[in-house]
Amino acid sequence: MKRIDEETIKRFVPGLTLMERAGQRVVERIESEFGSVERLTVSIFLGRGNNAGDGLVVARLLLEKGAKVRLNYMSEPKDFSPDAFKNYAKLSGHRKKRMIMERFLFLSDWEEKVGRELQDCDLIVDALLGTGISKQVKDNYARVIDFMNESSVPILSIDIPSGVNADTAEVMGGAVEAAMTVTLGLPKVGMLFQPGRSHAGSLTVGDIGLPREVIEKERLSLHILDDRQAREDLPRGGPTDHKFARGSLLLVAGSRRYAGAARLAAESALRTGCGIVYLAGPESIRIPIQTAAPEIIFLSMPETDTGSIAREAEELILNEVKYDALAVGPGLTMEEGAAGLVRALARRRTAPLLLDADGINAFGGDFEALVSLSKDGGIIVSPHSGELKRLTGGDVPEGPPSDRVRYLRGLVESTGLVLIHKDAPTIVAQPDGRLFVNVAGHPGQATAGSGDVLTGAVAGFLAQGGGPEEAARAGVYLHSLAADIAALEQGEKGMIAGDCMRALGRAMLEIEMA
Repeated sequence: MKRIDEETIKRFVPGLTLMERAGQRVVERIESEFGSVERLTVSIFLGRGNNAGDGLVVARLLLEKGAKVRLNYMSEPKDFSPDAFKNYAKLSGHRKKRMIMERFLFLSDWEEKVGRELQDCDLIVDALLGTGISKQVKDNYARVIDFMNESSVPILSIDIPSGVNADTAEVMGGAVEAAMTVTLGLPKVGMLFQPGRSHAGSLTVGDIGLPREVIEKERLSLHILDDRQAREDLPRGGPTDHKFARGSLLLVAGSRRYAGAARLAAESALRTGCGIVYLAGPESIRIPIQTAAPEIIFLSMPETDTGSIAREAEELILNEVKYDALAVGPGLTMEEGAAGLVRALARRRTAPLLLDADGINAFGGDFEALVSLSKDGGIIVSPHSGELKRLTGGDVPEGPPSDRVRYLRGLVESTGLVLIHKDAPTIVAQPDGRLFVNVAGHPGQATAGSGDVLTGAVAGFLAQGGGPEEAARAGVYLHSLAADIAALEQGEKGMIAGDCMRALGRAMLEIEMA
């Protein structure tokens, strides 16, 4: 971003113009949250760099719209960056009319006075530190950040919550806990990964008019997975489509112990718009599955004494129905016969394949065998870190985001595999070297059955004709957005996987209407 900013200012747009656009995007976000700003009281906390300049533009624009504005300075205005000082000077007319209340946070009595003033504030704007921070936040800045966090007033951060490292996602001693962040130009890695992500709140990317040729020159391979990307990836249907035109999915899943996994995956696929879902599972779970979800077409398979699909089910599964996509794994168990069945189905598949859970475990320790089956593309795997370690024998790095990104890219680049790494955040790694970081979702997704809902969402899109990359991206985002909706109704701790599954339709509608 620093290089992009510098080249944009040097060749295309003055820095002051970019700063003006940044302020406009922030005010637009405030208006989308509060409606008319005419009755708002906003307290803006200002550092001395260009982030403060953005905050001063926000102040002027809010004043022009009739809001009450209070400015809290960390330093004397003479110490501002040049562009920030120019925007400070633009407020002179409002000072003459006594429309601004100003405080200096380096004076000894600021906390009591500002604390009283915050009692009738509607919003705090964080324009303290921006993206340039690389050292621990100390002294007065640390005190001010703690003061802001301890107030009951919602905080909007400009570009990135102050105190979050934009590259590593580290909290540098202390960081603003924002309710919302308007990041400028392009997203910053520090807000997409933990712990920085927890400080950013609801994320909006503000378009400040960066030239496309300047961005493309950087050859960026890390992207965000948001509603805009998901909307592009959704399959398109037609007004004359019948159920087979909307895709048929063959799902091989379930066992006597894990019947719920099969049901969650199958019903989730239907809720993506998939026309027909065949569920091949052991006969002993047929009645509970069809009672709970009669829309699922159940294919009864021979089973072992312990209730898993028997190895000899291979020919029955492959010859029973025609299918547009195959999904294998949820609730199958790790019995030897089940593992052999998975490998045989993967080897003989005639359509795109999604492997999850025990479908992945069937290739444990033999990642190269799976890679060899994916040379022509068409395979998605969706492991969490434990399953990925069993598959590849390696640990996912726990260091800075760049380490995880590099590791996942190295696993799948040029292999034909699409990898969904389920974590916080979930990443879709593609064989073309691009990675997509999911911006939706929350800790409430860490519940039994959540991965089965994700399997169904991705597989449903795969059956409707979405390519593996598109299906993976759309399924991951839809699943997380549905979890966000379920949490609003049940709470993060109270929601279960079934709530997420039932919210898939509403989530789809939100994506389509965004």
